[in-house]
Amino acid sequence: MLYDVAIIGAGVVGGLIARELSRHRLKIVMVERSHDVAMGTTKANSAIVHAGYDAECGSLKAKLNVEGSRMMESLCRKLGVKYLRNGSLVVAYRPQDMERIGKLYERGKKNGVEGLEILDTEKLHQMEPSLSQEAVGALFAPSGAIVCPYELNIAAVGNAMDNGAELLLDWEVTKITEDGDGYTLWSGENHLSARYVIN
Repeated sequence: MLYDVAIIGAGVVGGLIARELSRHRLKIVMVERSHDVAMGTTKANSAIVHAGYDAECGSLKAKLNVEGSRMMESLCRKLGVKYLRNGSLVVAYRPQDMERIGKLYERGKKNGVEGLEILDTEKLHQMEPSLSQEAVGALFAPSGAIVCPYELNIAAVGNAMDNGAELLLDWEVTKITEDGDGYTLWSGENHLSARYVIN
């Protein structure tokens, strides 16, 4: 069987790539070494949709954090996945930690994170009254959010499959060989061919 695209890994990233590609007239297969999706890195995900204030300025990570944060609410709505924009705090417990808070604030502004705010002790404790009294201030990023990585992964893979993508479980890639039409992926004695491979 010759596929247009083979995606190695059916975690949240592989599932979302498959979902996006499945919007086009492509023959797509996701191969996953585990017995189900979301069994690798995805299951250890913290569920945080990062605002983008901590990534190095000008880096791809910074760009994708901010763009991804802006896109995630709409994506979750389309996939029927719960999404909560609860904001995030980076809390300082010593006065000298506020210098680091200031640097994160400046970095976040340069990265394009919207709504960042430095909270003093009073404002922080108004927002989070149960926080330790030792907290002296914080960086507040209202665009920070959470989403269940399992639900997002299952919904993305399901949507890709609804659009015609295939999913092969218990299919660990053990070797890749290049041929005239693209690549052959091997899992033990089993194999498939694809013009393009995304790993």
